[in-house]
Amino acid sequence: MNTKFPLRPLAAAAAAALLALAACSGGEDEAGGSDTAEPSDATLVQAISQADQLSTVAGALGDTGLSQVFDGAGAYTIFAPNDEAFAKLGDAGEGLSDPEQRAVMAAILRDHIVPGYLTPADIEAAINSKGGAVVVETMGNHLLRFTRDDDGLRVTGEDGSSASVAGSAVKASNGVAMPIDGLLKKLDAAPA
Repeated sequence: MNTKFPLRPLAAAAAAALLALAACSGGEDEAGGSDTAEPSDATLVQAISQADQLSTVAGALGDTGLSQVFDGAGAYTIFAPNDEAFAKLGDAGEGLSDPEQRAVMAAILRDHIVPGYLTPADIEAAINSKGGAVVVETMGNHLLRFTRDDDGLRVTGEDGSSASVAGSAVKASNGVAMPIDGLLKKLDAAPA
């Protein structure tokens, strides 16, 4: 389809639909964990720093200054590449932790963050109500597409990179982190 629509209003509408569905979510998330558990009193940054397999993202949020965003009152959902996802990148993944690559890492992280408090069950409900894929806009002004496949919930970036939800959601007072098994942005465009 070649029809062009303003992306920001469509993404905002999709995010609003997901947020509306959040009020009626419940049950099991894709990783088999309880999706009805209450969020912790910790902020999103604190919860991520305490989560298994998210130490690389926790460090990157601090290094890039994005952690300040998640200490506020606004709710966000982070599709957090787990430590294994960064390890699979080899030298390119290690290079992202260099101080001169902070802007690149910040851009990558912004494309993993969406507004609102969303759980896997919320996204599943949105997929079910739409009868297929759901699209939302990231903090980096790019789109993420959510679908369901044999591995569970899958999220795909605009450049075709994709990952599966790979663990239970980490719920905090002001957001959710969903561990994923890959990056949602290809690194070939990143400076070396």
